[in-house]
Amino acid sequence: MSKLTKAHITILDALGGKDGPIPIDQLSGLPAAGPALNSHLEHLSSRGFVTRTGKAIALTEVGKAALTDAPPTIADQKKPKPAAKAPGAPPTKKSRLVTLLKSDTGATVPDLATALDWLPHTTRAALTGLKKSGYEIDKLPPLEGSRSSRYKLVEAA
Repeated sequence: MSKLTKAHITILDALGGKDGPIPIDQLSGLPAAGPALNSHLEHLSSRGFVTRTGKAIALTEVGKAALTDAPPTIADQKKPKPAAKAPGAPPTKKSRLVTLLKSDTGATVPDLATALDWLPHTTRAALTGLKKSGYEIDKLPPLEGSRSSRYKLVEAA
């Protein structure tokens, strides 16, 4: 059997509840339009999932069978839960970053980049990601003789 993409499954789903040929422009929720849609329909037609007659399209028995065998669409799937960390597994990059930010004096971007073996722009992006995920990070003034600001994780009160 030919592998179906999400776009193909969406097209077959749109045809699933219809009987007989349906004008293409009357289908709703199609993943593409114009030449891209024609390319998807040509693929489905060449594999026997649909029949095309002019500007109308109909689902074949093969297409109906593919719908029952198709994996669930994105709307049907629930977000997967993060896998539990295995005991003895190495710490995650995020947990290493959080640990470094908990130090009494804080940490500079160059210090974090060196410790985590990251580039400075990656380190700054990770700090932004922590802020977006709910962590509160204080920006502290540089230490004497340094030009780099320090960052410290604010402990919950």
